[in-house]
Amino acid sequence: MSFTFVSDHLALDFAATMAWRTTRRKELLAQPEDFARWTEEAGVVDELEAVSQAELAEARALRESIYRLALAAAERQPSVPEDVARIRQATTHPPVSLTLQAVGRVERRGGVQQVLATLAASASDLLGGPDHRLIRLCAGEPCTRLFVDRSQAGTRRWCSKRSCGSRMNAAAYRRRTRDEAPT
Repeated sequence: MSFTFVSDHLALDFAATMAWRTTRRKELLAQPEDFARWTEEAGVVDELEAVSQAELAEARALRESIYRLALAAAERQPSVPEDVARIRQATTHPPVSLTLQAVGRVERRGGVQQVLATLAASASDLLGGPDHRLIRLCAGEPCTRLFVDRSQAGTRRWCSKRSCGSRMNAAAYRRRTRDEAPT
């Protein structure tokens, strides 16, 4: 299984590793190997080895804090101090190290704590900066993905035009044609 990266922000793509939160919850980080694979596919590190169950639980807890804070930002609600504290705590570790190998090629190295620090720093940058006003919740039912709306008009409704947008447009078309059909 490959992961989907459509949120326009690393921290929100990480938060989306729990899918369908309000209906049929789907944990995409079911095993430690899933977290390692996500970090590699997301480009956080080139390779992440030996993730323990405890580290996976820590990653999931950070993910949930990021999601709750981003959802609060999208809904213009107050944030939960414990979630802010968790993200702040994760940033006390050094982030993933980047080493330039050649023009167009960088090596990304780090362990789980460095990955979590990098994800927390990404969330801090988003939630603490002006872009927190651009966070939106996908209007596609039953999607619960958050994304950054960088559209010129600021009216983007779906996390992805290809998945949720297409599904919602097809459903609207079926409703229109059914309602317009002669009886």
